[in-house]
Amino acid sequence: MTELKQWYQDKTFFRQDELLFGRCDIMERINLSEILLATSDVAVLDYHLRGLSFDMLKENGFAILVSRTSFKIEKMPKLNDIITVKTWEEAPVGLQLSRRYEILDQQGNVMIHGSSLWIIVDPESRRIIKPNQFTLTELPNTKTDFPGIPCGKIVIPEDMKNLEERIIRYTDLDANGHVNNSRYGAFVMDSLPDEFRKKEVKNFRINYSQESILGDKLQLLGNFQDEEKIIIVGKVEKGTCFEAEITF
Repeated sequence: MTELKQWYQDKTFFRQDELLFGRCDIMERINLSEILLATSDVAVLDYHLRGLSFDMLKENGFAILVSRTSFKIEKMPKLNDIITVKTWEEAPVGLQLSRRYEILDQQGNVMIHGSSLWIIVDPESRRIIKPNQFTLTELPNTKTDFPGIPCGKIVIPEDMKNLEERIIRYTDLDANGHVNNSRYGAFVMDSLPDEFRKKEVKNFRINYSQESILGDKLQLLGNFQDEEKIIIVGKVEKGTCFEAEITF
């Protein structure tokens, strides 16, 4: 039996994990939703082990929410792979915290590069708090090159086609009371035509905007004019919820 572990090294957090049956799709590849979940969970765990738990942040009037994420996929992890998820913080970008990821195979090769931006908000009012007002930890001032597409705003084409509507259910929610960011990866894949699901993903980006909560009707729209790139948008009554881009 392989002994999985987690550790810190040079202000970088590492966590080993195994890709079991339920985390992969019918082609035995890790689901996009599981990439989102693994990286966001390791970020939360990193904070927790440094004393910045969900409860501690809330007691001090803070919540940290993911805003934008981008992944460059060199090789998609597959069923029964042992992977290591690596994460570290970088210098804030404007009003947002910055965090990087790497998903490594057992030989230490990078399978997936990841970059994300996070906003600090008041958990009650949802007012955005500037990074220099977040005094519970010292923020880094270093930055490394990201080989993928930057976590910038995704440009939405005018010609968007209605794909489907889904109701937000109880199990879509997380402890913040809104849809967990990883669930949008599942929503995106569910809305795709089958021929796109079978393609090898090279890059995946997602912007989060409006929260969606229990009972919301999420309208999914897509643009498939470019066979090498697709755009998926999710909207609720209050406005755009997320925008996603996949390149093949």
